[in-house]
Amino acid sequence: MQKKLLITVSDEISCLHGVRFVGSFFRNKSAVSATLFYVAPRANIAGTDRPRPVELDRKAAEAGQDQARNALDTARQMLLDRGFAARNLNTKFIFRQFGTVKDIIREAKSGQYDAVVLGRRGYLLFEATLATSVTRQILDKEIDFPIWICRRPEENRRNVLLCLDGSESSLRMVDHAGFMLKDESEHCVTLLHVDTGEGESKEAIMSEARRKLLDNWVCDGRIYSLVAASAITGVARIILEEAQAKGYAAVGVGRVGIKKGRLKEWLVGSRTMKLVEAIEKAALWVSR
Repeated sequence: MQKKLLITVSDEISCLHGVRFVGSFFRNKSAVSATLFYVAPRANIAGTDRPRPVELDRKAAEAGQDQARNALDTARQMLLDRGFAARNLNTKFIFRQFGTVKDIIREAKSGQYDAVVLGRRGYLLFEATLATSVTRQILDKEIDFPIWICRRPEENRRNVLLCLDGSESSLRMVDHAGFMLKDESEHCVTLLHVDTGEGESKEAIMSEARRKLLDNWVCDGRIYSLVAASAITGVARIILEEAQAKGYAAVGVGRVGIKKGRLKEWLVGSRTMKLVEAIEKAALWVSR
């Protein structure tokens, strides 16, 4: 079964980090299909009821389409240059309808993609939209797919670090990573559990995660385990130190974690947010 990726594209052609990451990460290109997705601003001026000449709207629309086509063509060529087949690449352009983030979510759900890949600008849009608690609660219910955040990933890195805390969210990340990696024999997987002394069964957590990888045909010889000890406040630091020391291509986390005392919010204000802000050279995979 092919992996279906929705890769967001903006007019910042020099910052197509999501495209670069996908092009570098996958060696078995035939097992991946990608849709490059561009959401352009509406042609009319937002926030005003004053009528505009039809000619101005037409010119604005044409300019937006030209800009989108240039960005999409550049992104597509980057993937072709990295060995992807033209038949596995699609491009899609729309004018913003419900807001850029909501348009991305609608496309991701309707197209049943396995993951949404965000570059720097795409992530910033999500971060800004999630800044209010009401919006965050609404989107939290709608986002039922993994997100790959690619701020400044370094190309040609290998291997994936999967962070386990015993939550269903982190186990879903393991399952997602297993599906993505089953045809990628050059990538190994390290399962990392940071023991905070709160009574979690390290053995059970590691065993269940390993089973999910094996169920996805990731062979046992590609799976490594690592347990570290730390206070709760030091978990993100341990993850970052391991990611930097071993030079992983991607770091996978569950977006919620286990609820202990308070709800861990989606990205904003959470341990995951600390990773988003600090992680360098590796992509961050965040599971629902």
